[in-house]
Amino acid sequence: MSGTHQLAVGWAVRFRGEPPSPDALRRHVRARLEDLPTLTHRVEEGLGPRPCFVPVRDLDLRQHVRGLLVKDPREQWQDCLQEVLERPLPAAPRPPWDLWLIHGYTGTTGLPEYVLVFRIHHALEDGAGHHYVLRTLFTPRVPPQRSPDVQGTPQPADGVGRVSSRAVLGIVSDVARSLRGTGTWSVLRRPPTGKLATAVGTVETRRLLAVSRALGTDISAVFLTALTGAMRAVALAEGERPAPLTLLWPLSVRTGGERGAVGNFLTMVRLRLPCEEPLPLRRLASFSRQLEPGSVERRMHTSRALMRLAPRPVSLGTLRLLMRPRHASLTGTYFPAAVPQPVLGEARMDGALGLGAPLPGQLCHLTLLRYRAECALSVVHDTAFARGADLPGLWLTALAELEAAV
Repeated sequence: MSGTHQLAVGWAVRFRGEPPSPDALRRHVRARLEDLPTLTHRVEEGLGPRPCFVPVRDLDLRQHVRGLLVKDPREQWQDCLQEVLERPLPAAPRPPWDLWLIHGYTGTTGLPEYVLVFRIHHALEDGAGHHYVLRTLFTPRVPPQRSPDVQGTPQPADGVGRVSSRAVLGIVSDVARSLRGTGTWSVLRRPPTGKLATAVGTVETRRLLAVSRALGTDISAVFLTALTGAMRAVALAEGERPAPLTLLWPLSVRTGGERGAVGNFLTMVRLRLPCEEPLPLRRLASFSRQLEPGSVERRMHTSRALMRLAPRPVSLGTLRLLMRPRHASLTGTYFPAAVPQPVLGEARMDGALGLGAPLPGQLCHLTLLRYRAECALSVVHDTAFARGADLPGLWLTALAELEAAV
């Protein structure tokens, strides 16, 4: 939490309909707070060997739920995110999260619409936690499923998981590589400016499903194969030798009983992007090996077990080593959002994208979020990596190359 780097992560969603007032949105959030412990806690450092989650009483939602009127009505909804990214998260003693209501722009259909942008410090919540917040805020009320005691270590409902010696060796190997280093392109070693920008590209879900089925793989491998082609194009444009890159690929180890719990329940896999490979199908074969389902499942179960059984400083230290950005140029993730009939009043949600954050020392984070008929690739990048703005277009070009190879 310390330092100037916010590590603000979350999502942006579009609703078709008349926007609510900020006060009406605050009342809506207030009615759901009991089921959203990540919004009522802050991180307290210095109370022990690790940060603690401390509840905040009498939360003033005027400090967290804000309105933003777009000055240029011609902007598209994805273009409205930049001003929010430049705002600081609420500071202590308030919980570090905010929800922005963006309105005043003209949608592509000319009908009323608005955008909600949710951000929260990554220490309080991971990607699965974002999904829980999204579902809780925008689906009809159901009898609440109470989360475990978020101030302690939540106890999973389905055990601690199974330890696999092969997965342990994989974790040790990843830690060793993080210490040894794998090299990073000069374009990704530039000093961060601290100013973030977003770039967004969309593709029909059926396109990704069609190519994944034709090649006997899944959307994750297709996403990474096209990303490798996009990064190869960046290297060639920058005069770099398209050498392999290391990408951090987060895996959730939350159990069913931890859906809304405060904190990160993640392990990191270090994937090799074979940017030196010019042929799309060979790139895909590399990811089919790296993301072999049995290997991924063993890694998740083993990481879950080690997080529960090992002393907390050991598990946190291991995760920090896995995430060392000096030797992992990028972070990327794919997330399918399953939100049944999301509504806010009379408005229906019909667009969503994820908002990641580069780790301190990294320049780029990529999220592919699948929501119904559309997949949105969002690139959050430091402005020191200007090519980040080109990545959605380059990714779509590389996807077309893969489709052509089928």
